[in-house]
Amino acid sequence: MKRFLFLLLLCLTLTYIPGSGGSGVTLPYNLTFLGWLGIILLLFALNNLWQQPQRQPLLYCGGLLLLLPWLVQMRGNPGVFVLLGALLLWQLLLRLPFTGGHKKAILLAIVILALAQAIIGLLQTFFPHLAMQLYEYNWLRNYGRPYGIFQQVNLLASSLASGIGCGFLLLMQLRLHRNALLCIAGLSLLMFVLVLNQSRAGEIGTILIVLCLAALLWRQHPARSVAALTLMMICAASAWYITQHTTVLVNGMPYSLAREYAGSTHARWQILCITWQMIMEKPWLAWGYGTFEYAFSRFVLAHPEQGYTYSSIVTHPHNELLYAWFQGGVVALSGMLLLFAGWVKIVIAAWRQGRVQSGYALLIIPLLVHLNLEYPFYQSFVHFGLFILLLRLGVIDKPHSQTQRAKVSLRVTIGAVALALLAFSLTALCAGYQLTMLERGHLANFPRPAPWYFALQGERAEFDENVSRLIDYNHTHNEADLDTFMTWAARYSLRHNDKNVWQSMIVITQLRGDIVATARLRTQYNRLFPVVQTSDSP
Repeated sequence: MKRFLFLLLLCLTLTYIPGSGGSGVTLPYNLTFLGWLGIILLLFALNNLWQQPQRQPLLYCGGLLLLLPWLVQMRGNPGVFVLLGALLLWQLLLRLPFTGGHKKAILLAIVILALAQAIIGLLQTFFPHLAMQLYEYNWLRNYGRPYGIFQQVNLLASSLASGIGCGFLLLMQLRLHRNALLCIAGLSLLMFVLVLNQSRAGEIGTILIVLCLAALLWRQHPARSVAALTLMMICAASAWYITQHTTVLVNGMPYSLAREYAGSTHARWQILCITWQMIMEKPWLAWGYGTFEYAFSRFVLAHPEQGYTYSSIVTHPHNELLYAWFQGGVVALSGMLLLFAGWVKIVIAAWRQGRVQSGYALLIIPLLVHLNLEYPFYQSFVHFGLFILLLRLGVIDKPHSQTQRAKVSLRVTIGAVALALLAFSLTALCAGYQLTMLERGHLANFPRPAPWYFALQGERAEFDENVSRLIDYNHTHNEADLDTFMTWAARYSLRHNDKNVWQSMIVITQLRGDIVATARLRTQYNRLFPVVQTSDSP
């Protein structure tokens, strides 16, 4: 059964379902992961032994503090349910016993999943036409940087970095020489693709976790450590040389793989500094959840002395600690700090247990780096689940802990949650696929009224429905469609900056002869979307 579940997850992470990007439930691979998680929970509810959960008060209190302000503003912010689910999953994992064999099997599974993504990355980099057919990968749009199944380059890098960390720790525990050689070969491939990806967050996370594990464990197998580090460095150097000196033919034109960092680094530093200044204006009660995109843009437009040119939409400061403080104030900040303190406590306890256990406690380092330099887990529930699982591996189980079957009421509750998760995943996947096909058909035949299950796609479905009203207006000239669109667009623009929505509002007010409103919208539009734009690489 365990092998079946792993193979199912492997197939899901290799299968591409057409989508339109975005985050959360709009991404098909997030929904497939939720479905797989539902199956896991269902099996746990049907037949499983439980142990007395380990007490982690710092993590528990930190999670609650992070959750509370979000619950107060949960309307329009569905991400709170993901955090709530993560807290429940954490409590479930604490009740499951993890033996040394279980931990090694989990490390192996993570390495294999990372290798699968690395193979996809190689296809995307060096075989763009095949990657376009299999994964709709646009080589030019991504500058040749692979993203695996995740549709975002830094997410692939963090998954590879986590795979390298797990692989290195597994290498130090393998007994057979043959298995060690295979593990070293896998680590080398992961490092090669990681450098091809050219993600600073992924590379920093990899360097930190490998150095920590090497310092901890090199005495156990010094020859393996030297061999693995040497081959990994050779592969990294080879990949770096390829990115700097190799061109790839795309549609008959040669393109370089190299990327430029200076502009992106400068822009991100400015975003962090401006976010800090905004936090200092409202450090206690904060700006509110879901307001960053709107509030940030208006702040920089109102403060030109910052020297920041608002030329692209900024939805996140690339630092989860500041993002939580910005949205939830000191309550959310306290929650984040308690969570970090809880992890430090796990590391200290692991250090007392032994070096190998310390290695398990450090495995979340690449994902912690990701949280502080890139977008958070909203873009990948796979990464969120991996983070929780790796954190659990660092917790020391009590020796000779007694196991027992859970109460019927608890098993029924978990089973109900599992079935609900499965139903949500499958229905939202269906809705997402239909919306994707409608979007690719320019919303020409958008159903009216929209099916109820479209609501599972959140703002995306509402966006498409209202844009379809404009398309219908060209045929019906029904003024009610314009009224509905303008009401929705005014509300939508209080959270998001969408160029096409603003253009439509300008055209409608101009059509209606409202000169004052047209001038006001056009002025704001020119500030939000200047004609001369600079494009920073992601």
